[in-house]
Amino acid sequence: MCQKILSFLLSVIMCVLNFLGIPLNKNEMKKFEEVSYGSHERHTFNLYLPAGKKETGLVLMIHGGAWIGGDKAEFNAKLEEISEMGYAAAAVNYRYISDDVDLLDIMDDLQAATEKIKNIGKENGVDINGMLLTGGSAGGHLSLLYAYSRDDVSAIRPVAVVSYCGPTDLSDDAYYFDNGIGDSEYVAQVLSWACGYKHTFATRADAKEALWNVSPLKYVDKNTVPTVINHGMVDNIVPFANAEALNLKLTELGIEHEFNAYPNSGHGLFEDAENVAIADELYYKYIRTYLS
Repeated sequence: MCQKILSFLLSVIMCVLNFLGIPLNKNEMKKFEEVSYGSHERHTFNLYLPAGKKETGLVLMIHGGAWIGGDKAEFNAKLEEISEMGYAAAAVNYRYISDDVDLLDIMDDLQAATEKIKNIGKENGVDINGMLLTGGSAGGHLSLLYAYSRDDVSAIRPVAVVSYCGPTDLSDDAYYFDNGIGDSEYVAQVLSWACGYKHTFATRADAKEALWNVSPLKYVDKNTVPTVINHGMVDNIVPFANAEALNLKLTELGIEHEFNAYPNSGHGLFEDAENVAIADELYYKYIRTYLS
């Protein structure tokens, strides 16, 4: 009878610990989901810490969606995969741009998220000592902008960035023409939110400086981290010229980088199987190289 009672109590304890996300085996992967890092409802992230590690790097995944949509859930499968490789992995939500939130505010969001991630690591005996940022489209832009402009203040130091069709120069006039986003006035509205300077298509020249201030290209210097640029050559949402400009600047400064141009692909990067394979190889190469 006593043995049955003990078995029952043990099963109850295991269920409770599992519900709270507390692993019984200290060498199991630790998962922290829907962690709040600020006051806004979008201030949440998911974090997976690898088993048996006291020191490791972080892959920070930032979702796309034109800065006005999207969710960290797109990375659910990747979190476990990266953690099983022995690295910390996190996917973060951020505030959408609006009349009250611009891209520099989102940089503050990401900075606050990395501080929280660093602290969770410490509390669980894991020193997270470097960060590779990655994302597609708006997520690629935010990855580049944070890695290039917040490297000196980030709680976890950016060491590399992998961008998929991310904007690099929002002051490029090409965004308003021949694009798959919408009419020119809608583009002006989105870019007004992005840079915090309200303008129309007709007054777009007045917003050049504000748009340049939230462009990753502005912040490239001799200390810029190694970078992978993946971009479709027939992208009609983010001009291919943006990727070319970043490649040129990184080349001029001698920054280690890879430029993977997809000759037949648009914004989705789906039409060139060979380039998709190259992108995957570079992604894992950069993780192993810069987070070791």
